[in-house]
Amino acid sequence: MRRISRILLSVVLVSTAVVSVAVDWNVTHLFNPEWHPHAKFHDAVMLWLLSGMTIMALWLLWRRSLEPEIGYTVAMLVPVIFWSAFFFVTLVIPGTSLQADLKEAPPIVAGIPIYPNVVIATISVILALVGYGLYRASSEANRL
Repeated sequence: MRRISRILLSVVLVSTAVVSVAVDWNVTHLFNPEWHPHAKFHDAVMLWLLSGMTIMALWLLWRRSLEPEIGYTVAMLVPVIFWSAFFFVTLVIPGTSLQADLKEAPPIVAGIPIYPNVVIATISVILALVGYGLYRASSEANRL
């Protein structure tokens, strides 16, 4: 079960970094002429930090350790902390938006706008928590 947990957490970590870079490294974000230069700077810094944290989390997760709990916990926390902002930032900071292109309306299901990035955030958080839960379950089973 631990191996499945490691693989699942690794997939979530890598997909979080790769998807974030792929989505932001284009004209809708980093190369958007309408964006303020400092906003572009912060996006690039965020991508660099996310990529670095992903590498560190993967290393902690896969290294041999007498304290594997640290690796599993960090591997879960990196994507959960990153993606959780998608659930509250627009409520906390006026003027922010979940949409890259405000001219394009998101799909609406049952009167609720469905933002693709929030769907990805939800799936990633759930998978990270499931991966961590599998580790915890295997740890408990080993103690019995």
